[in-house]
Amino acid sequence: MTDPVAITGGSCISGLGLGRTAFDSALRAGRSAISAATFDTSALQSHLAGQIVDFDPAAFIAPGKLRRIDRIGRLAVACCRLALDDAGLRGAVGDGEVAVVIGTQTAGIHSLVEYLDRLIAQGPPGASALDFSNTVGNAAASLCGIELGLRGANVTVNNKEASALGAVAYAMSLIGSGPARAVVTGGVDDIEATFFATHERFGVLASDEGHGEASRPFDRRRNGFVMGSGAFLIVLESAASVEARGVTPRGHLLGIGATAATCRLNDWPRQPAQLVRCMRDALDRANLEPRDVAVVFASANSTQALDRVEAAALAEVFGAGAVPVTSLKGALGECGATGAAGILAALTCLDEGVIPPTAGFAESDPECPVDVSASPRPLPPRAGRVALVNSFASGGTSYAAVVRA
Repeated sequence: MTDPVAITGGSCISGLGLGRTAFDSALRAGRSAISAATFDTSALQSHLAGQIVDFDPAAFIAPGKLRRIDRIGRLAVACCRLALDDAGLRGAVGDGEVAVVIGTQTAGIHSLVEYLDRLIAQGPPGASALDFSNTVGNAAASLCGIELGLRGANVTVNNKEASALGAVAYAMSLIGSGPARAVVTGGVDDIEATFFATHERFGVLASDEGHGEASRPFDRRRNGFVMGSGAFLIVLESAASVEARGVTPRGHLLGIGATAATCRLNDWPRQPAQLVRCMRDALDRANLEPRDVAVVFASANSTQALDRVEAAALAEVFGAGAVPVTSLKGALGECGATGAAGILAALTCLDEGVIPPTAGFAESDPECPVDVSASPRPLPPRAGRVALVNSFASGGTSYAAVVRA
């Protein structure tokens, strides 16, 4: 059994708006952040993206610093500031015991592409050394530490689409083993045109095959995921820190399961065994039974393979259609930050008693025996009143987190 870790705050920046209030209301209403990509996709078959289009980083970062920080760094620093404010921690972070652990699969990619383009076109004189610091994958987490005075451990996790829950798992261990009293953790990702085009070549992105291009988790017509973006961060805090500050947690992280399955690097497993073990491990660490889970926030991303194998795994753990299931990826798309989005949404769902709908879902698939809905619905009464949040990456990395409000 794992000792619970308090969640004392959190925030988000996504195509659904700035902050948790905008995020929660958009999810309840079934709104989607997915629309036509703002970059050129004319040579591609996929044209949709879950982009952030109205974020103003100048509201969070001084002008002199802003021009030296790339887009993902800006998202990370702004969201980190919002999360610390929500937890009431911003003025008490300089003691070396507040850490940063961020999951990402795209941090540095904008700057790296730009840097290499200039280097190839103009040679070394055209590539400024000042731009190089943004090209590394740990730039976003490092900038959060620098800009907000966080002097604890500073860690970056890249587990592809499961990066955010991988970061949360590591953050939980920092508190459990003692080096940190609090950790800002979660995920941040953004869409870059080269990265987008590469995924289309892998054949994993949604395209128009007569049904209209869309993200449709668990839907019979699904044919690939839509690439998404966003910053979703939570603040984890030790019981001693919560007591010393006299704050009421927004919820608790009760346990995390982690496994790996054997499959191709850019594909999902075809057999559910390791996903089943991941979910059961999370429940065991939380000292709970499947009957205690009131809702599952699924990893389903509108690909044939992942949705089918996750549905099979859920049926084995809970029974076919025995627990309500929702996926945020019909609204947000797929990226390395969505696992943390699931934790934020689960806290609100458990607190308010309403399960957000799965945007894009309309037609049931007989091969996906899950209880999923396109409309908001009441949370069923369960003894544990907890949520299970799944994050399963292509390549086989799997995480599941048990959350209690």
